Amino acid sequence: MPPPESFTKCPCQHCGGNIEFPVNAAGQKVGCPHCGKLTLLFLTQTTQKRPYLVYAVVAIALLAVAGGGAYFYFNSGKSQEVVATPSRPVEFSNTNPMVSAPLPPPKPKPPPDTWHGLKPSAVTLEKTGDGRLVYAIGALTNTTTRQRFGVKVTFDVLDEHRNKIGSATDYTDVIEPAKAWKFRALVTDKNATVAKLTNVKEQE
Repeated sequence: MPPPESFTKCPCQHCGGNIEFPVNAAGQKVGCPHCGKLTLLFLTQTTQKRPYLVYAVVAIALLAVAGGGAYFYFNSGKSQEVVATPSRPVEFSNTNPMVSAPLPPPKPKPPPDTWHGLKPSAVTLEKTGDGRLVYAIGALTNTTTRQRFGVKVTFDVLDEHRNKIGSATDYTDVIEPAKAWKFRALVTDKNATVAKLTNVKEQE
């Protein structure tokens, strides 16, 4: 970038009045603005030294800018190196029981003690006559203070190996408050050894 155009002054050779002009116009003859006569524009000793001073100031400014840029470049590079340095990975020990030990399987939920206020008793199997008829028997107590209508009980029927081999149901129209209904569900499979209550449902 060229330095900005500078101006200087010299006296008129006729009247001595100061004439201001661009430095690069030195050596030309112009009419004096004071006396009107032609006079030579020339550089004084002070003016001749000024361009070198201007160039020196510009050079110093450029060096300062370049030095600042270099300082910023090297320092920013160092900061990036520090940020980019990977941290040491965290090592996990396999001996930690919280990491290596598998979670235990969830325990099955036991059947509820009451089904919305209807509390069942233990269920047993009863064989009648020559053993051809089997019933799941027990009681269902209404622990509430209101009548319960259309109550149905459902059972899973299991064999001696606890495998499900069928189901059984029983139904009653109403259970009075604080009273027990003795259910008697017919089991059709003779190999049944256990009847498990799985659901108690009231008519909606």
